[in-house]
Amino acid sequence: MPDALGFLLALVVTVAAIPALVRAAPGWGLVAVPGERRTHEGEVPVVGGLAMGAAFLVAYGSSSHGAQALPLLAAVAITLAGGVLDDRHELGSLAKFAFQIAGALVLALWGDALLTHLGHLMSEQLFTLGRWSLPLTVFALVGVMNAFNMADGLDGLAGGLALAACLVFGAAASLAGDAVLFAAAAAVAGATVGFLCFNARTPWRARAAVFMGDTGSLLLGLLLGWIAVRLAMAEHPALAPMTAVWILALPIGDTVTLLVRRALKGRNPFRADRQHLHHILLALGLSPGRTVVVIVALSFAIGAAGLVAEAMRVPEYAMFYAYMACLIAYGIAAEILCRRLGLLEDAPASNPGPR
Repeated sequence: MPDALGFLLALVVTVAAIPALVRAAPGWGLVAVPGERRTHEGEVPVVGGLAMGAAFLVAYGSSSHGAQALPLLAAVAITLAGGVLDDRHELGSLAKFAFQIAGALVLALWGDALLTHLGHLMSEQLFTLGRWSLPLTVFALVGVMNAFNMADGLDGLAGGLALAACLVFGAAASLAGDAVLFAAAAAVAGATVGFLCFNARTPWRARAAVFMGDTGSLLLGLLLGWIAVRLAMAEHPALAPMTAVWILALPIGDTVTLLVRRALKGRNPFRADRQHLHHILLALGLSPGRTVVVIVALSFAIGAAGLVAEAMRVPEYAMFYAYMACLIAYGIAAEILCRRLGLLEDAPASNPGPR
């Protein structure tokens, strides 16, 4: 099957699977009910992640590269199983991290997705990792998974961010002639578009008909993290490690700055609040739909800028220092805005739960 057709196959499988899964959701206990942390209206099936996972397994597994993808498919299966348990039973932090780490370890040890260096991160000298390769790879993959999980706060947001990243990663893979990772990016993009047909707000649908749940957000994070590592660590890399960070800059940056701000206040870094970027934009008066469009467009622009900067041979360390400066500036600006807009730490999170 031509790699580009993986996009269409994943899209069709997702669109076909979601209605059947919606009917089964109540019996499986995969329904989001409004509550303190879930402010949506009515009960919403949380099966989008399962549909996307099944679509990716079918599309990528049936591609010409599927026979070489057993480690990736195993990691996806682990993530789907753990995500479903989490969506149904709301697992504790240790259990959540356990299956996330298990999936990341499979990719790092068996799936040829091991970070051996971080490029020319701080100078012209290559920043090698040595014995830290495995733990930092697992940390990076789990970090991206949780960045997308924490970004999943509005209808269409996590899916839109994933789609933006897929487009840039796919372009990088295509330019480098990497058919394997182009096929993977195409399959993820197709599954995401299929999901957004039911989740994104449109003129003819004011609310999401289905959520992706932790199953979906963690799955997207795992797949995008794997694509990023493989593109950067290939024998003939399609991009530098720092460029991959730029492509995922917005979800990673929002998560990192928020965790640091919470920790500096002596709070649990993983306790939900209303201080994410989408909360700030909503408080500034943007509608949920426009908020999603602004964030996704900004994420795509930043990722594309990173790819262009590398093509123009901007030094990797310059891109690193620029990104760090942006993180600091955003963290300070976000803290000031949250105080002025009354987005207090102890207020119930408007994040409606698993989308």
